[in-house]
Amino acid sequence: MEPLDGWLRQIESGGALDRIWPEIYRHYGYEGVRVFDVHGGTAELTFAEGGEGEPLEELKIVARPWDGVIGRAFNSGELLEVRDYPRHPDALPTRSDFVRSLLVLPLRFGGEDHGAVVMTMHTRPHPGLDAGQLQELRILQSLLSAHAALRRQRRRNERQRGLVAFMDEIHKINRLDELVPVLFRSLSRDVAYNAVAINFIEGASLRILYGVGESGQGPRTIGEAIVPFEKETLTHLVFSSGEPLLIGDMTDPMARQMYPVRTLDPEPERDEPELRSFLAVPFESRSTKGVLSLQSMRPWHYGLEDLEHLVSVAEVLGYAIEHLRWRGLERFARRLGQLQWRAGEEREFFHQLLLATSEVWNQLGAAFFVRETQESPFERIAVTGRVEWLPRRLDPVSLHLEQPLMFSRFRQLPEVFQPLWNPEKMQGGLLLPFGEGFIWLASARGFTEWDLQLARSMMREIRPYAERLGLQARLAREAALDPLTGVYNRRQLDQQLARLASLAARHGHVFSLAVVDMANFGSVNNRYGHLVGDRVLARVAGLLKQALREEDEVYRLGGDEFVIVLPHAGREEGLHAARRAAEVIARDPELSHYGVHANFGLAVYREGDTPEDLLERADREMYAAKKRGLTVLEQPLDG
Repeated sequence: MEPLDGWLRQIESGGALDRIWPEIYRHYGYEGVRVFDVHGGTAELTFAEGGEGEPLEELKIVARPWDGVIGRAFNSGELLEVRDYPRHPDALPTRSDFVRSLLVLPLRFGGEDHGAVVMTMHTRPHPGLDAGQLQELRILQSLLSAHAALRRQRRRNERQRGLVAFMDEIHKINRLDELVPVLFRSLSRDVAYNAVAINFIEGASLRILYGVGESGQGPRTIGEAIVPFEKETLTHLVFSSGEPLLIGDMTDPMARQMYPVRTLDPEPERDEPELRSFLAVPFESRSTKGVLSLQSMRPWHYGLEDLEHLVSVAEVLGYAIEHLRWRGLERFARRLGQLQWRAGEEREFFHQLLLATSEVWNQLGAAFFVRETQESPFERIAVTGRVEWLPRRLDPVSLHLEQPLMFSRFRQLPEVFQPLWNPEKMQGGLLLPFGEGFIWLASARGFTEWDLQLARSMMREIRPYAERLGLQARLAREAALDPLTGVYNRRQLDQQLARLASLAARHGHVFSLAVVDMANFGSVNNRYGHLVGDRVLARVAGLLKQALREEDEVYRLGGDEFVIVLPHAGREEGLHAARRAAEVIARDPELSHYGVHANFGLAVYREGDTPEDLLERADREMYAAKKRGLTVLEQPLDG
């Protein structure tokens, strides 16, 4: 009993047992030993010694749960001696050339299978054990079984601690995309896998997060996409049934017949080993449902213990998704509440508003477009993120939106919004109407119905700001425009000239202006009345805007005089603009009927000029051209 006493002390100490396995098989006269640990649905080889020329891999995995002599030993719970293994009814065909006889010690405790110790003979007959030796082995079997059960309980306790740690980590992160690496790390601590997938079912869409990698290191994310939710998948099978699914070997013909569906693979061309074991459980939160699945290259790798743990992980995952999504909306609302709208700092306000959307979504970037009137083009006034392809201006369009719009393909976009799409970088776009403008969000992986629902919630938060923007824009337009002609008024002219003069003084920019006087306009008022005169002035203003470049602006100076401001234009460009405008006015049949034509006077900015200097110089040229019967002077009066 001396060797047995030493082994028992070693087992009771809780240390590693690799040292005692060789002592045991040699003590009883065997030539080799194989030690199996039950994991999932298989007996996994954890220690092997002896048996020259024996291909160990053949014993590493039992083809199906508890086939052969190991399965018979587990079923009986007793020691099993096989004295003539090649002739045994449960012998594996590939073993007959290598194993002559064996002894199996099944390790069972509390009604559960925990492992097996298999001692083998290869070159000699069975050693033949006496009653005392068999009694020793039964004592050893009992203690090893208890030890294996204790190790399994420790693993369960570790998994429970892992779940608690997972919960703690959830409260340290702020966004849904940060949840994925945390989940992968948690799983890699507690469950062995070669691939893991999280499938969020949102309406008719499936958001897939897919990773591969060795357990213990955490997988690398190789797939993240939004695809239609297809019925011909194991994911749909789990989701529709609402029950977990465990497939021991996906390559087994019987399994293929029972589950004639496929797994989702975001990168079907990747060079990865064949995945065989499949374990999936559904999860649910208030806003979404989904499926969490694990896959392994080893057949029969997962069992009930793994399934129970994954169900617990899925419960935490459902809570985490809901917690993080609404936490993001809460942060968005809180950030909105911190914003202050100051006169003259609207662009900064909108930039901060765009940054607030990143609290909710992990996006490529966002842009804010707004216009002055429904006839005006949309101007980009703020942008964030990596959206360098976005245009600065969009064509005018009739836009009457009360709810956000979601786009997953380029062809879904109305033509005016197509410049917002980048097919090389984008998989989805979200448009949030905002008064006389909109917020555009670009995503590299797309949006789903849940994102659209969340955008509607956001709209309620930003509606007061949109109403304020609309009111401010309307009041600003009324203060800036001449009510009769619809062009800018004298106050806006003074502000624009002061701004351009400041830029020219600092950066050397050139600009010019033209004073426009309507000849014979007085006779229109005298002969046809002021109502016709007002209509003629409005007609002239519209024709001037039509004739000019996009960046040029028209202002009413007073009476029948207008001013055209020409940024980045010198004398030659100014003359060209004046001739073009004069030609448009001359060709107009209504103005020709009243005998109205235009005279122009040009002035180009010189260093030190004030707005009054420019207007005075242009006014002199206009009167000189009028006196000489010219549309505009080709050469300036002062040389």
